[in-house]
Amino acid sequence: MEPFEWSEYNAAASPYVIADNWAGMSGLEYEIRAASVSAEGRSEWSPAVTATAPQLLPAPAGAIGSTGLGYQAEGWDKEVHLRAQRPFTRRSPFVWSVCEVDGSRCELLPITQPTHTYRFPEAARGKRVHVQVDYDKNGLSYTALATVGVVNPEEAPRPPTPRPSIPDGCEGAPSPSGDDEFTQDAALFTHLHYVESKSVQVAWDKASGGAVEPLCNDLLVVTPWGRMALARSNGAAQPIDGQVPMNIAGMRAYLLDHAYFSRFATFRVADILLRQRTREAWELYATHHYFTGECIRFRVSAAEIRLDGGSVSVSPTWRTVFDAEPCLPPPLWYGREAGGRMLTDGPDHLLIVIGHHGHGNESLAQDPASHLGKLVRVAIESGEAEILASGLRNPQGLARDADGALWSTEHGPQGGDELNLLQPGRDYGWPSVSYGVEYGGYALQNDDAGGHEGFAKPRFAWVPAIAVSALIINDERQFPLWKDDLLAGSLAAQSLFRIRLDGANVQYVERIEVGYRIRDLALMPDGRIALLADGGRAHFLSRFVERCDERDWPLRLVYGLHCYSPEDEEAADMQEGGAPPAGPGGG
Repeated sequence: MEPFEWSEYNAAASPYVIADNWAGMSGLEYEIRAASVSAEGRSEWSPAVTATAPQLLPAPAGAIGSTGLGYQAEGWDKEVHLRAQRPFTRRSPFVWSVCEVDGSRCELLPITQPTHTYRFPEAARGKRVHVQVDYDKNGLSYTALATVGVVNPEEAPRPPTPRPSIPDGCEGAPSPSGDDEFTQDAALFTHLHYVESKSVQVAWDKASGGAVEPLCNDLLVVTPWGRMALARSNGAAQPIDGQVPMNIAGMRAYLLDHAYFSRFATFRVADILLRQRTREAWELYATHHYFTGECIRFRVSAAEIRLDGGSVSVSPTWRTVFDAEPCLPPPLWYGREAGGRMLTDGPDHLLIVIGHHGHGNESLAQDPASHLGKLVRVAIESGEAEILASGLRNPQGLARDADGALWSTEHGPQGGDELNLLQPGRDYGWPSVSYGVEYGGYALQNDDAGGHEGFAKPRFAWVPAIAVSALIINDERQFPLWKDDLLAGSLAAQSLFRIRLDGANVQYVERIEVGYRIRDLALMPDGRIALLADGGRAHFLSRFVERCDERDWPLRLVYGLHCYSPEDEEAADMQEGGAPPAGPGGG
């Protein structure tokens, strides 16, 4: 006898392929018969087995998510995944199919788990398709359906680069009066742009850390230990009456009593994020450590911040949005590899990359019950968290490009800093693999030290390490020749790194030495690049073009350079007080 071949029928004998049409069989009775073929060609049928398909319930709205991952030679990659549906029952079957919106041309997808990357073929160019998944959860069967747009970027405009804009309510905000109070830094000469730099001392917490975020045309600064200030648009520093809730006094006393005080410097704010609520009010989110009295949590807290003319006020009432698990007792808590960068993910969620929190906690990056060492998606109102990716060590930067892809910078141990393209469902390997080795020069305690086999590999790695820090994506307004480039800060190298991408690949990396440890980066509404240095000094980078000669003149049309031709100078001189701008060292 040859091996059995199976076919499926419902009770009315209408042909069905169960995997392709499970939703259509919801609640129907069907029968299965097995046919065998002998060597002589005779067919034999087994007795029919009758069963009833489970009643499929509609899944909650938004159950299926999708992310554009980039264009490949064969088509357009999109990831489809079930979200906000965990926990699934053990051995849950997942049956995915993709169809055109009118239901025609259905295709069964070879997916048996809740997350999958699917490459839509060239034939799907410009079309919109349905993605459907049928699955079991807690003894019930569900069907979920979502429409996914498929676009071939060669025949459609590329999405615009994400850029900050002046929020509603900021247009009429008064600028601070008085003279320019910035300190002029040394000019930076880069491969493609001549850069002017100005700075202001904003904060006086000398510990390493802190974060920045644009607030209208000013820069909001939160220090490592949660105090706040503004770097105003004229270079003035303005303290703000506000404090991130961290229980610093309790933490300090506990560490002193137990001889752990050397760890206090790593008890700090990791990142801040602003979301506008009304014309005058924003919600301020902060990732930070919090001492409960017994253990240290990694927490997201939120409070209202209001702009009233030129003054800023922060509500003293903070709410806890999310607490990462586990809460670490001080003997296990180091905090040096905390990560903590945030992005918004639609109107209702935050994306957060969280580090494993130091020596002794490495295994937490692989523990599915722990949020540490993970990319986590958090519902802002409920605090419900979903782990999207694992195996992270100390993620210091998080940015989203124009195609929606997530990029992250991560500290390796001694050597092996990484630039990762984060994708849901992927494992980035820590502590099993790393291009770096443990501090002191000895290898990781496995046979894979110095490699990355078996896990998602970084798109770029720095060996030796640069202590890579924050990450942003530049637009064209100040530095048009850096459009869509990633900009990554560094601590040990005291440099800004410009990373040129080609889709999901890195073409080259330019090092721009600045001479200070870059803790955080932000793109201002006018395109200037704001950098926060350890020690509380904010630097602002802008493009400077002093003059354009005949060779430079065509670049005005190509790159929008704001430079002066001899004719411009002559016209300016005819106006009262008119003159081209002076260079960094004078006119």
